[in-house]
Amino acid sequence: MRVPALLAWLVGAAILGALIAFNQPQHLLDGIIALRGWLALVVLFHAVPLWLDARAWQLLFRHRPPFLTLFFFRWIAEGLNGLLPLPYLGELERARLGSRLTGNSEGAATVVVDVTLGVVTQALFALMGLALLGTLPIARGLIGVLIPAIALVGTSGIAFYFLQRAGLFALAGRIIHRLSVSARTSFDIGIAQALDSRVREVYGVPRAVMWAAIWRLAGWIAGAGEAWIVFFALGHPISVANAIILESLSQAARTAAFFIPGGLGVQDGALLLLSAQLGLGPETGLVLALAKRFRELSLGIPAIVAGYVIETRNLVRVKTAVPVSRDESSLPT
Repeated sequence: MRVPALLAWLVGAAILGALIAFNQPQHLLDGIIALRGWLALVVLFHAVPLWLDARAWQLLFRHRPPFLTLFFFRWIAEGLNGLLPLPYLGELERARLGSRLTGNSEGAATVVVDVTLGVVTQALFALMGLALLGTLPIARGLIGVLIPAIALVGTSGIAFYFLQRAGLFALAGRIIHRLSVSARTSFDIGIAQALDSRVREVYGVPRAVMWAAIWRLAGWIAGAGEAWIVFFALGHPISVANAIILESLSQAARTAAFFIPGGLGVQDGALLLLSAQLGLGPETGLVLALAKRFRELSLGIPAIVAGYVIETRNLVRVKTAVPVSRDESSLPT
């Protein structure tokens, strides 16, 4: 799994390098330099969608943990997802941190539901962007290319939901047990069944799930502010509608290319094409993409360091930890 993921990450890096090389590198550098202190605002502004997403996650707990703790965990997860060449590594770490916080598998179950809501609401956000794009005659030719990506995102979210209701983790455990003798000792079916049960409990509070979905959608919409800030700083202010088009459809492209960690090269290419279609210039779209990558580096590197420190401290304390029940104490890794 690690080798294909690394190869996919290298392919994405090569695509991004090619985009830079064939789109006037000096012009791109001038654009980044022109942003100057605005880059700091881009980094700081990201706290807004991060805050909304953390609030959505908090609503899924029966007994809600401290908000700042969940905000901190989500920041770590986002850093891992954005910078390391392993898909969804951040969500696995968030599930582990959440389970330690609750002392049982509820933390992991809320992450599973939160990820599902994230995918479904992202599809809704992408449809919003597609509808806005459809009002522009010059950009209608791009719609046929984007519809399959949005359909893939939406279908994946819905399929993931129904698999969870059917007992996804226990089913996966049984399949793994049949395929590998060694997995029978390393993968506990009881833990998987406990996680499935916890996931059903989370979905069993529809009001909380509904509000979490609303907050998640608000987080996606707030992310469009990043594009608005960058274009304003470059002296080319854009409408809120164009900012939503750029954010929603580029994020949909990134999610559709889930096999490339961080959507490296894919999200950047989508921003280039969308910016060109909107009459904003392809190079300007690529400046936005690079500003986003700068923000990911600025927030992601310290997030990875923080995650490493937490894991190191946990290893030191694990020998003196008080054991909890076998079916609730850990997660399959």
